[in-house]
This record gives sequence, C-alpha cells and structure tokens, in this order.
Amino acid sequence: MTTKLMCDETITGQGTATVESVTLVDGCDFQVTLKHKDGCPDFAADLTAYVNWLEDNEWFLGIMYLIVGPLLAIFGLQWFPYVTAILIAFFIFGLCVSLGLAFSLMNSTGGMVAVLVVGAILGIVIGILIKRKIWIMVALLGLVAGFFSGSLIFALISTASGWTDAWGWWVISILMAIVGCLLSYKLGRPVILFATSFVGSYLFMRAFTLFFPGHWPSEAKLMSDIGSVQVDNIFWVFVGVFVVTFIASLVVQNKRIDKTHEDLSDDNYNRVN
Repeated sequence: MTTKLMCDETITGQGTATVESVTLVDGCDFQVTLKHKDGCPDFAADLTAYVNWLEDNEWFLGIMYLIVGPLLAIFGLQWFPYVTAILIAFFIFGLCVSLGLAFSLMNSTGGMVAVLVVGAILGIVIGILIKRKIWIMVALLGLVAGFFSGSLIFALISTASGWTDAWGWWVISILMAIVGCLLSYKLGRPVILFATSFVGSYLFMRAFTLFFPGHWPSEAKLMSDIGSVQVDNIFWVFVGVFVVTFIASLVVQNKRIDKTHEDLSDDNYNRVN
C-alpha cells in the first residue's frame, strides 16, 4: 500500500487526517491519499538553518564588510553618490535584520520572511530615492557615521567600566546618530571626508572581528538585553586597527581631493543648497 499525504493546514492533531481517495494501482497495490497539515511544506527548518548558518559563519558577513569598507574609505569622495546610496541601503537592511534578531521577531517563518522582505524593500527603495538628493545623502551619511560611532563609544565604555545595559547602547547610538545627521546637514562637504573615512574604517575593522569572533560585541547582542558584554585584550587590537585605518583613509582621500565626484563640485553643490 502506498500513502500519499496532501496539504491541508486546517487539519491538525494526531490521527485526524482525512482520507481523500483509495485507488487500486496495477491490480495489486492500493494508493491511499490523505490530507493533513503535516503534508504542507515547512520552510521554517530551512530558514532557521540559514540564520543559524549565518550566526555560525560570520566570516560571510565579514567578507561583505571587507569589500564595502575599503571602497568607502578610499573612494568615498570620488564615488560619493553610489557608495553612499549602497551604504544607506545596506545599513537599513542590516538594521532591520538586527532588530528582528534582537527582539525575537524572526523566530517564526512568517516573522523571518517579513523582516527580510521589509528590510530589503526599505533598503532598496531608500537607496534609490536618495541617490540624486545630495543634501539628504549627506545628512544620512552623517546619521550612519554617528550611529556607528555610538556603537564604538559604547563598546569602549563597556570595556573600560563594565557598564553593559542595553538601553545605554540605544541612547548613545541614537544620540550620536542625531548629532552626526545635524552636523552633516549643517556643515556639508567637510563632514563627507570624515564620515566616509570613519564608516569605511569601521566596517573594515568589524570584518576582522567577524573573522575572529568572541572579542567584539555584535550590534545584535548589544541591542538585546541578554547578559553582559564580555571582551578581552584582543578588543584593543581591533580598536588599534580602526584608528590606523581611519587615519590612513583621511590621508589618502585628502590626497585624492581633486577626484571628488562632480555632484560635490561647487556649482552642483551650491545649486542644491
């Protein structure tokens, strides 16, 4: 006898499957068709495995940081509209996913799909909309730089003092994001060099923290209220990498100031103002 189980999400419970048909096949074999929820495809296991794979293989995200970081740190002024739009889209998507993980919104299949889809749509749409809006791009670049600087400041504070309350991370990161946004909007171009160098260097450094996990608190962990943030002396090595990279980026971009993108030229920039 052959059993064929069909999908019907309304039928649950053990022993409650309904018999749809019984067919004699080849004169000696009966094929029984049943309906039950267990016959419905379950994507939760695959999606959960995917998320678990990302958590266990952070090097994958590290490779992305390792590519985006240097591009932003070296070519931030030259490719300003493109790298900034990509950065904002990437930041929005990453923030949505981190929030989803931190607040357990991705524990179910529906929640996980919703977070990923919403994050991707928001990131792409915002990235496209701001590409030709120079002032908005400058302000959002400052916001992202401020947000990352808040994460760095909190990591330094928590390491030095042992203060690891999640609300502290939120307050510092949001305040720094607001400060970065306002400064960028008010000062304009002078902030772009600083912000692109800072964010690019931060992502470059964070790539190595993902290659060698356990020494730097992740944003998702800082967003949640799970225990304390524990770091070791390797943390300060990463801080040193960031400082050296940041200074080098400022020097390199300053020497390439003549290659600044035309959207940031005096004529175009002043016209936007």
